[in-house]
Amino acid sequence: MSDGAPPIGAFPQTPVAGPRRGPAPAGSSDPPKTVNSTPPLPVAPRQGTAPSGNPAPLIPLNVLDAPTQRLYAFAIYAGLLAWKLYDWTRIVEEDAESFWLLLKWVAIDFVVLFGLPELRIPWLELSQPFVVVVFFCHVVFDWVLMFNFGLPWQTWLFGLVKVFYDREIAISERNVKLSNIIHNSSLIMGRQIINILPEGSAALNPDQIPFCLGGDRKIAPIPIFFNATVPVEVQLIRTDLESNVQEIIKLTRVQLRDIERRSKVQTQDGSQVVVRYDYPAKKAGAYQLGKVLDEYKLEVQRKTPFTFVVPCPRAWVGPAPSSGRCVGDLSDLSIHVEGTPPLKIMYSRKINSEDSSFHFQSLQPEGFSSPLTGSSLSTSITDPTHEDISWARPRVVPIGLNESMGVSGSWQYSVDEVRDGFQNVVKYTAPADDPDGKPKPKDLVQNFVVKERPRIQIEGCDLRKPIKAQKGQSTELPVRFHMAQLPDDTSHSLIWEFSPIDTLTESGDHGRVVIPGSYRAKNSRDRPKISAPGLYTLKSVVAGACEGEVQEPSSCLLLNPLEPKLEIRSEEISDTCAGNSIGLRVDMDLIGTPPFTVKYDIVSNNVDRESKTVRISSLRHQIELIPRFAGHHKYTFTHIGDGIYDGKKLVGQEYVLEQDVKPAASAMIQHSTSGNAGTCLGDEVAVDIVLLGEPPFTLEWELIHDGKRKHQKATNIADNHFQIKTAALTQGGEYTLALTSIQDKRACRSFLQDELKISVRRQSPRAAFGQIDGKRKTLDVEGSTVKLPLRLTGEGPWTVRYTNLLEGALPDAKVLEKTVDNSNGFLDVQTRGVFTITDVRDNQCPGIVDPNAGAFEVDWFPRPELSVISSPAVHQEGSDYVVASVCEGDISGFEVSLKGTAPYHVEYQVRHQPIKGPSSVARKAFDATSGKSSILGDTAKAGQYTYTFSSLADNLYNSGRDLQSLVVKQVVNRKPTASFVKPGQTFKYCKSEGQDEDKIPIELTGVPPFSLDIEIKHQGAPIPEIYRTPSFNSHSYEIQIPRHLLKLGTQHIRLRDVRDGSGCHSMTDIGAPSVQVQLFEAPTIYPMETRTDYCVGERLSYTLSGTPPFEVWYTFDGAERKAKSPTTSFRRLAETPGEFAIATVSDRASECRSPVNIVKNIHPMPAVKISKGRNVQVDIHEGGEVEILFEFWGTPPFEFTYTRSSNARKGLRSQVLETRHDVSHEHSKVVRASQEGTYEVVAIKDKFCAFSTQQEERNDRSQKTLKYH
Repeated sequence: MSDGAPPIGAFPQTPVAGPRRGPAPAGSSDPPKTVNSTPPLPVAPRQGTAPSGNPAPLIPLNVLDAPTQRLYAFAIYAGLLAWKLYDWTRIVEEDAESFWLLLKWVAIDFVVLFGLPELRIPWLELSQPFVVVVFFCHVVFDWVLMFNFGLPWQTWLFGLVKVFYDREIAISERNVKLSNIIHNSSLIMGRQIINILPEGSAALNPDQIPFCLGGDRKIAPIPIFFNATVPVEVQLIRTDLESNVQEIIKLTRVQLRDIERRSKVQTQDGSQVVVRYDYPAKKAGAYQLGKVLDEYKLEVQRKTPFTFVVPCPRAWVGPAPSSGRCVGDLSDLSIHVEGTPPLKIMYSRKINSEDSSFHFQSLQPEGFSSPLTGSSLSTSITDPTHEDISWARPRVVPIGLNESMGVSGSWQYSVDEVRDGFQNVVKYTAPADDPDGKPKPKDLVQNFVVKERPRIQIEGCDLRKPIKAQKGQSTELPVRFHMAQLPDDTSHSLIWEFSPIDTLTESGDHGRVVIPGSYRAKNSRDRPKISAPGLYTLKSVVAGACEGEVQEPSSCLLLNPLEPKLEIRSEEISDTCAGNSIGLRVDMDLIGTPPFTVKYDIVSNNVDRESKTVRISSLRHQIELIPRFAGHHKYTFTHIGDGIYDGKKLVGQEYVLEQDVKPAASAMIQHSTSGNAGTCLGDEVAVDIVLLGEPPFTLEWELIHDGKRKHQKATNIADNHFQIKTAALTQGGEYTLALTSIQDKRACRSFLQDELKISVRRQSPRAAFGQIDGKRKTLDVEGSTVKLPLRLTGEGPWTVRYTNLLEGALPDAKVLEKTVDNSNGFLDVQTRGVFTITDVRDNQCPGIVDPNAGAFEVDWFPRPELSVISSPAVHQEGSDYVVASVCEGDISGFEVSLKGTAPYHVEYQVRHQPIKGPSSVARKAFDATSGKSSILGDTAKAGQYTYTFSSLADNLYNSGRDLQSLVVKQVVNRKPTASFVKPGQTFKYCKSEGQDEDKIPIELTGVPPFSLDIEIKHQGAPIPEIYRTPSFNSHSYEIQIPRHLLKLGTQHIRLRDVRDGSGCHSMTDIGAPSVQVQLFEAPTIYPMETRTDYCVGERLSYTLSGTPPFEVWYTFDGAERKAKSPTTSFRRLAETPGEFAIATVSDRASECRSPVNIVKNIHPMPAVKISKGRNVQVDIHEGGEVEILFEFWGTPPFEFTYTRSSNARKGLRSQVLETRHDVSHEHSKVVRASQEGTYEVVAIKDKFCAFSTQQEERNDRSQKTLKYH
């Protein structure tokens, strides 16, 4: 049975994402795994996603679950720690570079520690402050390790590292593991096992391996073991699980001969005498071993427990009524499991590509009792005395899965694995894991399509804000359809309830009459049409077979307001003087939904027709219809509309009004400026007047200015149009022309209120030039734009006309014109001259020019100039200047004179023509603040330099392109140079002078002959010595430094000075390249021990004198090798036998090889084999005897120790029974034994070396000996 599974209904265990395995192969006979005695607590299932409150891991949990991610993270950290400790051992043993290793590990720790939180692995989501603290702790730890600070814990840490990495450099110059050499299992090989045969026995399936039949498993191979016997008859008893009927099965002759053949083969091999035979069971049942007879027809001892062969468990998914579901529906699914209870099933649920695994265990029918339900496999399961084995029959257990499907999309339930009470497992491979990609059978998979539920509500309408529509016309019911994710097909069905408006209750709810309604919408924007007034309430919505939710507001009230109506009443408006009717006053009463729109037509004198519209916001309104002309006027009201109804036509005589009108006399001012006019000082103003009434007219008006009124009158005006002309307005200010009264033919005087305001300028516009720096004259840069300030009065914009007197005198001069918007504007000019204003005008009136400020003078600043100042080192040749020649690197230059406005900016070109090769050009510039400047010559390289000045600019002029070309030339002689052919090289000399010593080569440039000063500085001397070479004529030279100038140690050789035949010399810089000369004594080597014989696995140690590192040349077995030692100690591990001879030794500092001859002999470890090195098992009867052969390798005589131990038994450890010691002067020896046990050698020793598997110690002669217990 499984590990104490909880009963049905418990939470399934936490699913672990991992690769699925296919079904177990047929005939699998793997024994059941050890189970725990205490059942674990049930664990609630978790999804393969991160909690909604935290960000999801970078690697999704359905790809790699959280425990595995944490395992990988700790594994990587442990691997990096092991790598770090390996680098530390390199520092300790090989003196590796500490600084670069420290930088490497600080960078690696930074990436790992700060990158780990970004993976967002559950339980490893470290906070930023914690990561920073841990990182600094790692930096300190790296610093301590990489610089090898002496701390107390380093000793045991180094020992701990050696446990995992124990390698040393052997004589073959490769790293070997010492433990592999000294613990060589091939030195002592073989063992002799002697068994005293008991009586024969037979056992059927002693390991109680479970078997099942079904599917691909057609045969169950039940093992039968025969010990020390060859059966001639074997009977098996099979008890049927269904009927409890027993059947006796006998093994055939072919099967018995097969058992006999196997027994003979194993007896010849000598490895074992227990014969196994697998009986192929093809029927289910409880098998037990019946009668077994040996070759003497005697019955063999046998164990007769039951071995159960049951049908393999299986599972299938019950058919669902339909594969369609809606969000929130129950899955309503059943899974059937068949097998021997208690059963366990594992299934997976896949929701939109997110896979989760679940399981049920301890599945069994109600009231079922079985020995498999105990905490462990009890003996009652296999005890043949219990005849009732009905509990082993296969049963069918249904499982109901009824979970809420809260996510829309694709759902799939799939059976992955089923296990019965005997731990027989059947796995169903997923298509992704199947190599052929075969899908699972249909009865193992159930697919569902879960659809979203729709939601609807009324928008923009409720009982407080009803929908109003015209009577008889339909409108859309404002239904809003929405889903979490809109599918391609959004068709849906709506159902609502409707109550007519006259059946609603006093509270506005549905009354006694409720009419159902429905609509099939084609898409989410399709809405039903409604026309009947009343209350509409949504009841349900169905989309894609899923009933949705009706949200509030769900009710809407539709109203049909009354059509608009109009009633009018009118009365005449009479003239108070003549008593004539001058218009109508109309009162309107309206019914409908405000605002109202009333349209009416006006027909005057049966000719003119005019349409007007009145907008009314209330239910009552009054208008006055007063025509301006006399005659017959007819008013017809044609249409009325309100907020619901548009343009209802009005028919009937009650909507027609007629009247004959003779209006009173009147007059109006016609002016485009709407009651305001402006004019210039001294101008006359003409005003047009329109007269209404019957001529002739008498018109009176007033002209008002500064509080004074001037009354004027005109009589007998026979026309309806009249023009009033004022006198010249010579005073500035505001005038008012006001109409006071009018009389027409009827002599009725009418009061008038129309007036016109006239604004008269108080002065004429004026124009003048402003001043710059207190005067009307300026200097500026040639070609620039000069802004001449203007001073203008009046109302802008102004039109200014001006001329330049330098271009000609008036009136022949060219006159220019410019429009200025600002009273303090500017005239932009780009030429020099005297500019004069000739005329000015503002936006309305002409002006005058100030005669004292009407002219402005403009002139240019002079341009800069450049010249070379002559001196003894500078003279002029033709148009060019020549500077005296100098040596390369010397200081040289010349001076230039500058005229203009400081500061100056000079640009020039330097052309260098070297002695060999093409020329080069460089452009340079400098700034100067005075009229004289020095130019430093370029003497960095030898050759001819030509300085060409091409541009000059000062504070005013940015470009000096008009500058004439100025050329200065100079010749620079080349300096001699000397350099080492191989700078930085170290020349090593021995103290004794040799014939083939290297000389220091140098190369020179310049004009021969040359002479050199060489500086020799010893590292211990404060003052260097100078060695001067004799003159030589070659461009290459080899320096031979006298030996008396050199001292033991290191000295730096530097070229200090070089002179050539041209008189130039050069001195090298302090940091110039140099070479080193090292003078050394010859190194030596001494052995640490005086003995000459060693064994394989021992260390050969030597001491070196000289300057590390050292190189040691030695021969081993005739092959010459070279080894390096970074310290003064040289140690090698003896890996193989042979002669080890050191020939010469040198150190890296001097390369002086010192000949030596130190020879050591390395002997092999002795070896022994017992029974030809094999594990031989011999079965004898009591009183028998066996010869044990011992074979030796090494140098005689041999001393060996062997033990006799008890034979290993299952569950019992072997114990040493006795220990024996023997000596052999030959390479083989035979010992006779008759006692049962296991004989093996534990120690061997020859003339030089010894080896033991128990304990080793070294004697006073530094050879290996054995200590026997």
